[in-house]
Amino acid sequence: MMAAMERPRSEVPLVGRERELLLLRGLVADAAAGRPGAVLLAGAAGVGKSRLVRALHDGLEEGRVLRVQCVDLGEPGLPLLAVTDLARALGDDELLAELADGVPDEARRLRTYDALATRLAAAGRTHGPVLVVLEDLQWLDAASADFLRFLLTRAATERIAVVATLRTDGLAARPRTRRLVGELGRLEHVRRVDLAPLTAAEVSALLEHVGGAEPEPHMAEEVFRRTGGNPFFVQALAEELDATGRLDAVPTGLADLLVGRLEPLPDAAREVVRAAAGSAGTVPDSVLRAVLGRPDVEVDEALRAAVQAGLLVPDGAGYRFAHDLLRTAIHDDLLPGVRARLHADYADVLASAGAPPGEVAHHHALAGNRPHALVWSLRAADDALLATAPEAALHHLQDVLDAWPDVTGAEALTGTTPGRVAVRAAAAAGLAGEPARSVELARLAVELTDGAGDAVGAVQARAELVRQLIALDRTSELLVPAEQAAALAVAEGVDAGTAALAEVMLARSLLSSRDTVAARPVAERALDRARAAAVPSLEVDALTTLAFLDEVDGDVARAAEQLGEAALLARQHGELAAELRAHYTLASLHYYGGDVAGALPVLRSGLARAAEAGVRWSDPGVEMRVLEVIALYVGGDLDASLAAAAVPDRRRPDAAAARLAAVGCYAAVARGRDDAASRLARLEESWEVDPQVALVGGGCEVERLTWAGEPVAAVAVAQRALEHLDAVVGERMYGGLWLAALALAALADHAAACRLQRDEAGAAAAETAGASWTARAERLVVGGRGRPGDLGPEGRAWHARTVAEAARLRGVPAVEEWQVALDAFAYGHEPELARCRWRLAESRLAEGDRDTARSLLEAAAESAARMGARPLQDAIDATQRRTGLGRPARGTTAVLTGREREVLVLVAEGLTNREIGRRLHISEKTASVHLSNVMAKLNASSRTEAVTVAHRRGLIEV
Repeated sequence: MMAAMERPRSEVPLVGRERELLLLRGLVADAAAGRPGAVLLAGAAGVGKSRLVRALHDGLEEGRVLRVQCVDLGEPGLPLLAVTDLARALGDDELLAELADGVPDEARRLRTYDALATRLAAAGRTHGPVLVVLEDLQWLDAASADFLRFLLTRAATERIAVVATLRTDGLAARPRTRRLVGELGRLEHVRRVDLAPLTAAEVSALLEHVGGAEPEPHMAEEVFRRTGGNPFFVQALAEELDATGRLDAVPTGLADLLVGRLEPLPDAAREVVRAAAGSAGTVPDSVLRAVLGRPDVEVDEALRAAVQAGLLVPDGAGYRFAHDLLRTAIHDDLLPGVRARLHADYADVLASAGAPPGEVAHHHALAGNRPHALVWSLRAADDALLATAPEAALHHLQDVLDAWPDVTGAEALTGTTPGRVAVRAAAAAGLAGEPARSVELARLAVELTDGAGDAVGAVQARAELVRQLIALDRTSELLVPAEQAAALAVAEGVDAGTAALAEVMLARSLLSSRDTVAARPVAERALDRARAAAVPSLEVDALTTLAFLDEVDGDVARAAEQLGEAALLARQHGELAAELRAHYTLASLHYYGGDVAGALPVLRSGLARAAEAGVRWSDPGVEMRVLEVIALYVGGDLDASLAAAAVPDRRRPDAAAARLAAVGCYAAVARGRDDAASRLARLEESWEVDPQVALVGGGCEVERLTWAGEPVAAVAVAQRALEHLDAVVGERMYGGLWLAALALAALADHAAACRLQRDEAGAAAAETAGASWTARAERLVVGGRGRPGDLGPEGRAWHARTVAEAARLRGVPAVEEWQVALDAFAYGHEPELARCRWRLAESRLAEGDRDTARSLLEAAAESAARMGARPLQDAIDATQRRTGLGRPARGTTAVLTGREREVLVLVAEGLTNREIGRRLHISEKTASVHLSNVMAKLNASSRTEAVTVAHRRGLIEV
């Protein structure tokens, strides 16, 4: 909800009309220079014509504004009403007296027009440009319209500008006004400007001005959809949102205004409009006529009147309302009984016409016919699943579950049970990328099927529950429902396919619980049963599980063969969900086996298949997208990784959006992007969404702070992330190895800074803190939890880096440790290879091996430059400058003079300004000035910070 309204509408800034306002100001400026002209400002009611005119005359610094408001008094209108108002605005009593004598004849009228035009010209000469504003030109009386023609036709050098607002909705029913507008538009110095509705971005900006705070994106989108960008309606909905927090109702005052537009229409036209309001979108002409049941000639005339009034708009082979608010207001104004009969008629007509079941179900529900709505909603769910539209299927199935208790004989009507419906809803939620909701629905399905004594349904419900718990990595909850399903599968009446399903899910549960010994015979038995029952999707699942087990046993070739067979089988039999799971598992086999490059084509193939089928946000679809972002980063293509994380799809679930945002931060931090900090700050709000978000978001923030020279803050973030993960998933998450390596790196940087500043106590404290991180890493190596099997190449590499960082923390060269880490990351982790080469070079330098260090630094620099890893480039450059091993062209932000470097080196040794002066044979004051200059150049707030920053940038060697 937006903040409370504090300003009236008139004080809300003008939004999205800058170009038009500039044009109107140009019109007035031309008039001031003796070049008269006019603008016809056209647009629908509420589009902001009057608001724009008010902004124009509010900004005028000279001249006069004469405003005339035309009034709808029918045709031909009250003669000379606008002319009289203009004379009154001029304060011309003589002309007013003449007009009060009655309607003049043609000769007198011509003299009146000439007199008024003359007085307007005189006012322009005396007071500056005269701006004549004619509001609502469509209601201008015929005699006043003649004066407008007279004035604009004869204008030559008068200092007069005319702005006339024109409401375009309903203009088709005013032939005289259309003729007038056409005639005026042909004049050289008259220009028509049509005001378009606001864009989505402009609607969001207007909502922010009205409410005093940036609106939530989904609220702004909904306001834009309902109002069509009409500023008046936007402000009305903003006030409603502020008052109620809701957008589903039309504000009462606005509803009265909108429904009031029906009053001038003939009865038949009102009936047509009210009937059209029963359709949420474009209503086909044939459907509308069938619902009305009136002769075509009557409908034709009624439709023509409704279109001319601007209430309905032709749209292809049908009609729609000018905007959703108008339709909603008219629909909600119908009496309840009338509304129910209208929707019942729509349901019957649409069913006869073969319309999509979802539309028929919608109208039955609005008609209050729950039994029919139940039946048609189930048909709609079937259609949606066949069309791979799981979100729609879930919506329809939830409608069925909600309505079921109120429908007598629902099982006889539908041929199913609420428990089986809940199973289908759980599966649809999983495909739609909502695993948490799927778990809730699966638990409901277990409850309902158990209560009904439905053994087959109970197995299916537990199988779906296990599937979604695996997706959420809630492995501690798997075995109980999986074993219950296996026990139920032997009950009488359970078919072979359901029994195979129970075996498959038990095998997957045992695998996820890391009981690989018990999992293999169950998986082999599940495969045999799936083949015997001729259920390809279960055969694919069993093959996938066996492939995992082969990977654990070290038979990677066999695992890949099994997965390839599974994907092909699923594709041949149209088992989309199973096919996508096979794609993801095969890609994971490549990636976690150290073949990063081999994972990418498999991922792209699977993602293309998911996108083609419309299930990109299913569980395997999300997993593949996340793994693609990571694999691109690890492969060194940082830009592609960022692009893959930024999927422009507003329909993606919150959990998927948060996970993609998190893994996108790998590359954002490595690139040193300016928005990395804000990305990570926003992401922290989503740590609760998924453990991966907390792990990656927390770890990337540790990395960013470490690069920024804030190791203490980095360690604090690492500790907070670790505590969060321990509370959510326990202490055995393999990702903790990466977090430990990052925390040890930050502590090593902090210890190095302490040693530079002769702060041995600080360095010792850092070493003590590092001991707990090292111990955590070693515990994870022995008993961590992640993919079945050992650590794999990636885990072994991060363990090697924790060992190397722990040695660096202790202040030892650690050549051997960094060489081990470099070799471990050689499986294909490009950013870490570059980092390890840099650290190994520094270790070689500490032992005096400058030649090896030089080649390592050159290789690291080339890799960092290729990736665009700016923080790493800066660090490598600093080492090269500090040691003289190459002088890259990349400059530093603060170049110190020779004397300033001498002063800073002595500061690093712990000397006071007086001692520095004595050593360098300068005064204490001069030493202080040099140090102040150094601190300013390095943006340091203290002597110790200046030393640390200068050393990190390679400006001094200590």
